[in-house]
Amino acid sequence: MTGRLRGVVAAAVIAAAAFTAPSTAVAAPAQDCVPWQVRTVATGLGLPLENLAFDGRGGLLVSRTLFAGTGTIERVTPDGAVSTLLPVRGPGALTVRGDELYLNTGHLTVDGTLGLKTGTIDIYDFGTGKRRTWATDLTMPDGGTVLPNGDAVISTLIGPKRGLWLVREENPSAPERYGPDLLGPNGMVVSNDGRTLYVANTGGPDFQIAGIDLANPSAPAKKIRLQAPWPLNIIDDLTIGPDGRLYTAGEHGIVYRVDPESGSTCAIATGVHLGSSVRFGAGPGWDPASLYSTGFDGAVRRLVPPGEGE
Repeated sequence: MTGRLRGVVAAAVIAAAAFTAPSTAVAAPAQDCVPWQVRTVATGLGLPLENLAFDGRGGLLVSRTLFAGTGTIERVTPDGAVSTLLPVRGPGALTVRGDELYLNTGHLTVDGTLGLKTGTIDIYDFGTGKRRTWATDLTMPDGGTVLPNGDAVISTLIGPKRGLWLVREENPSAPERYGPDLLGPNGMVVSNDGRTLYVANTGGPDFQIAGIDLANPSAPAKKIRLQAPWPLNIIDDLTIGPDGRLYTAGEHGIVYRVDPESGSTCAIATGVHLGSSVRFGAGPGWDPASLYSTGFDGAVRRLVPPGEGE
C-alpha cells in the first residue's frame, strides 16, 4: 500500500475505532473461530515492511520499501537474526518458485501517481546469487504472483495505470491489462487448485476480495465481502491455507480467515499492528501450521493456531 493511501486508511481506521464498540468489530464467530496466539519474531527491521516470502532454505524474506529511494530485501532466520539480501529500488511483492525469487521493483508512490513505467520484475537465483531483470515497463508494481502457466500478474494501486496487469512469460516487456477494474488492487494469491486468482481490493467498501477465474479472466469476478464493518475489513494482502480458506492482513491489526465459498469470516487474531502481508511458514525452522506476518511498524510476527506448541 502506498504512503498516501496508507495515511487515508489509517485515519479511517482510527475514526471507526472511536465510534465502533469492540463487540461490533466483527461478525459473530463461527463455531471453529478460536483466537490464535500472536508472538513476535523480530522487530526493528525498518519502515515499512511491504511483503514476505520463504526462501525454502531457512530464511523469511521481507521487502522493506522506502517512500523514495532504494529499499532492501531483508532475510530473517528463525532465531530473529536479520541480514540484507539485496538492495532494491522500491521492492514490492515477493514470490519464490523453486530456486528463484521473483521480486517487484519500482513500488514507489511518485511513480504510480505519475504513471511512470519504471517498475520491473527481477529474478534472483538463490544458488548462484545472480540477479536479472525479467519484466519491464511496469508502473508501481505492488502485489503480484506467478501463475501456474508461468505468466505473472501484478497490481498497480493508484494513478493512471491503476489496475491489474498480465506479464506473459513469452513477452514480459509488454504488460497487458488484466481482469476486472478494481478500486484498489493489491495483494493476491492463486487457489490451491490453480483455478482462481484471489485479489485484495484495498479500500473497496462493497467487497474486499475479488475471485478471478483464471480460465476466463474477463468474466465477472466473484465478490467477497468480509463480515466486518468498513473500514475494519480493509485488507492489504492475503494468502491461502492448506484448508483452502483465505487469510488476510490489514492496517487495523486484525487477521481474518475467510471461506471463499460462503464468505464466512473469522477474526483469528488482533494486535497484528499495521499488518501488510501474511504467509504460512515454509522451510527449515518455520512452522507450516503458523502464519507469519509483516507490518508497516517494522516487525515480523508469528500467529500460532490453537493447540499448537512452540
